[in-house]
This record gives sequence, structure tokens and C-alpha cells, in this order.
Amino acid sequence: MAGLLTLSGASFAATVVLRDGTVIHGEMRSLQDDVYSVETDSLGTIRVRKQEVRSIDNGAEPTNGTGVDSSTNASSPGARELDATKARIMQDPALFAAVLALQGDPDVLAALADPEITKAIAAGDYAALLINPKIVTLMHNAKMREIIDGVH
Repeated sequence: MAGLLTLSGASFAATVVLRDGTVIHGEMRSLQDDVYSVETDSLGTIRVRKQEVRSIDNGAEPTNGTGVDSSTNASSPGARELDATKARIMQDPALFAAVLALQGDPDVLAALADPEITKAIAAGDYAALLINPKIVTLMHNAKMREIIDGVH
């Protein structure tokens, strides 16, 4: 859940490798109608059809728009699982699109605006997240359930 919440917050730093070998570095902004929008420093927004993409690597951590560093302590089992979940989502275009679609969801926006939740995510305090009423509401959100089921 924490991974989905941090990924749904905003855009993602990503390296996109196309089938022809072209490499694009930028912020993944959206996936609509099977077209990724990637904001680059040098070329502006580039639109790439999903079928042209070989891989997407989120080696840089996603920005979550909350001011909280969403990086994790790779030494903990929970952090490793969270990183693996983020990687699975980034590699699956359908899951990635579903996560991006959550950006305007009122339940997600409420959770991201909650300082206790952002603090718990930053600290890797998953126990605090599981008892937070806004997270409990998200666990019952139909869109979130689809993503959770798709990841597992």
C-alpha cells in the first residue's frame, strides 16, 4: 500500500528504453490511450506509444509531491519488498496506468495530504499506516484493490 501511495502521488523519474535502443531520461507524467508522456530536460515532453517501449527503469525514486523523501532503507525486508513492488508496477504498463489514474482520486489525495501518513511512509512505519483510517479507506477503494490484486 505504501508503494502504491508514493507512486500515485505524482510523476516518476524514469529511464525509458525503446525497442530501437533509444534511451529517454525524464519524468514519467502519464499513460493515456497507450501513449506515455515523458518530460525531458532537453526536449520537453515526448510522447511514446506503449508498444515502442522495451523497458522502464525507475532507478531514481519517485517524487510524491508531499515533500517527503520516498526512498527506503534497502536493508529492511519491508523496504526490499516495497522496492520490488515499485519495480513490478513500473514494468507493467497496465498497472502503471492504473496507478497514474489514482492521481486525482479523492481518497489518495486525502492520504497524501495527511502529515501522519507521509511521516509514516518516510519512516517505513507500516504498522502506523495499517491502522490509519485514511489507509483503511484506501484498502477498500475499488481502484486500489485492482492494483493491489494485480501486484500480488
